Amino acid sequence: MAKTFQFDYPTPELVKEYVDKFDNDNNRSDFFKDSAIIKLYSKFPNNTDLDEVLAKVTLLNAFYSTQILDMDLLNVSRDIVELNIDSSIHGEKVDYDIVNRIAYGGIFYQRKLYSFASKFCSFHNPAEFPIVDSYSKGMLYYMNNCEDSCFHFFTHGFTQNDLNNYHNYCKVYNAFVKHFKLENISYKEIDKYLWKYAKYEMGSKIQITDTTVYLDRLI
Repeated sequence: MAKTFQFDYPTPELVKEYVDKFDNDNNRSDFFKDSAIIKLYSKFPNNTDLDEVLAKVTLLNAFYSTQILDMDLLNVSRDIVELNIDSSIHGEKVDYDIVNRIAYGGIFYQRKLYSFASKFCSFHNPAEFPIVDSYSKGMLYYMNNCEDSCFHFFTHGFTQNDLNNYHNYCKVYNAFVKHFKLENISYKEIDKYLWKYAKYEMGSKIQITDTTVYLDRLI
C-alpha cells in the first residue's frame, strides 16, 4: 500500500534527477511536446479569438491526453472565450478560481476538465499555476499520510477529493514546496518531478479517487 511506500526525501537534487528523466526519456518526446505547446501559447497569449483558443485547446488535449472528446473541443473553446480569463491568468493578482470555473463550469461537454484546466492556465503562466493530475494529487496525499512523519508537510490533513478544488490544491502544493525547501525550483520543474516520480516509482500503489468530484470546502 502507498501508506507504507518508502519515499525518497524530496531535495533539489532529486527533483532535478526526475526533471532530467522527464525531459530525456522516450526519445525526448515529452520535452518536445512541452516545447511545442509553449511556442503556440506564446504566439497566442490571449484568449479572445475562438480560432486561437481552439488551436491551443486541441494541441493540449492531443499531447496531454486530457480526455476532451473531439465533439466537445469547440464547446470547451467557446466557454473559455466567454469566461474572459486573461485578467485572471495574466493580471497582477492571479485568480486561482479560474481553474475551477474552466473545469466545472461547462454544461455542453461530457467530461469534467480539472487537469486540462490547470494545464491550460499553467502553459499561459507557469510561474503561478501548478499542474494538477491524478499522479500529483496521489503523491501529495500519500506522502503526507505515510508512516514516516518527516514527510508530513500539511498539518491539517486533506483528502484526495479536497484537492479537486484548485484553491486547496495550491495550498497543499505550496506547503509541500515550503516544507522541503524547494522554493528556488520552478513550478514547472516540480510538476515534472511529481508526475514522473509518482508514475514510475509508485505506479499502481497510488489509488486514484474520482477526479471529477468538486468540493466547495476549503482546507
